[in-house]
Amino acid sequence: MPADIDTIAEAIAEAHRNPRRRVPGSRLVDLTRGDAMAVQGAVLKQLRERVPVAKVAMPPDGIAMAAPIPAGMVIDDGGTIELGERDLAGLEIEVAVRLGADLTPEIAKAGRSAVLQTIQHFILGIELIGSRIDDRTKAGPFGPLADNMVTGGYVIGRQTLAQAPKVDGMAITLSSDGAISQRETAKYPFGDALSPIIAFAGMADDHFGSFKKGVVITTGSLSPLLIVPRRGRIEVNLGDFMPLSFTLR
Repeated sequence: MPADIDTIAEAIAEAHRNPRRRVPGSRLVDLTRGDAMAVQGAVLKQLRERVPVAKVAMPPDGIAMAAPIPAGMVIDDGGTIELGERDLAGLEIEVAVRLGADLTPEIAKAGRSAVLQTIQHFILGIELIGSRIDDRTKAGPFGPLADNMVTGGYVIGRQTLAQAPKVDGMAITLSSDGAISQRETAKYPFGDALSPIIAFAGMADDHFGSFKKGVVITTGSLSPLLIVPRRGRIEVNLGDFMPLSFTLR
């Protein structure tokens, strides 16, 4: 039976508006990849949100995916996130790009050199991971994709980098209220920062305008999930780059 895209999108949008609400995973279990991408676009329309940040990934099946991170969930480095009753599983530190020009499917298919011409600069960022689904394990293979790949928000770093940073092997440290609580070692999850961007951009499967000039595209966690308290001052360090920090309350 075809999925009721609008009804599912309405439920997810309501969970965005009211963090006490959760969408039953069973409602999403039969979604196809195409259904899930269509739900993302429908949710944005219901929320009337713009998309300053998008995330990309390359699952084991090799078919790239992307999801929007709405403006209401995005802050700059040093800012504050009012978490309230929103779900928070943890954080991910990631390498991202800011586009200086639209990245079209045609440019993506022209190869890495052409794609690099659209990138204004590389940056670091922190993604919060959190869901609107009551039990993601019961939401089927594409339920989490419909839920914007379970993004809980994003912190945009201040330091700009002219080239993709070579981060593999760098130390990652997480501090909460000044005390180090976790140490990890960085590794690109999909080989490098460009591969998942190129893979998705070339598919012409964008329902939310994620590859437009000015948008930040983040490219996957450099380490296992970073676990943080729901309140406090958070700082994440990657190698010798400028630390990223924000407040949860």
